[in-house]
Amino acid sequence: MRQNSPTLPAPLPPASTDFHGLQARHAEAEARLAALMAANMTRLYDHLTRAGITHVMVSFHCDHDICRIIGLTAWADDVECPCPDVTIPYVALDQPAPAPGNLALRHAIARIACDVLQDLRAASGTARAADGSFCFDAAARANLLDYNPCDAMAPSGPPQACAASYAQGPW
Repeated sequence: MRQNSPTLPAPLPPASTDFHGLQARHAEAEARLAALMAANMTRLYDHLTRAGITHVMVSFHCDHDICRIIGLTAWADDVECPCPDVTIPYVALDQPAPAPGNLALRHAIARIACDVLQDLRAASGTARAADGSFCFDAAARANLLDYNPCDAMAPSGPPQACAASYAQGPW
């Protein structure tokens, strides 16, 4: 007996999603975030240099999906110094229409450190607990990171949030 009906399913209709457009918009968003982060870093380095601060050490603890800044210490060469009471322009990266706002220098340092930590943890795809320190080297205009993951693995989940709260120290 002959079979007259086709044995293969009908082909799927063409995709209605413009994947090239999605990729282009994603690339534009990534480029915009990179430019905003670079501009924030440049303003931070400029203000630190004007204040005579050569580098700032930021210690942090990331517990799975939250990173907390636990200490900030500024240095003028090898001498610890207080944070100057100045404000700097800062553009929040998580705003749909970024607009610059002014933050106290110590709060801007904490926010920028959080931005860098979020970017690092998102790029690495990890939500592991970690401790470490972060150095904004204004003299060299470079960032140095000491990131020490802890043994506990976190469950996968949404992107990490960074609380810009920190322990009050000499600042």
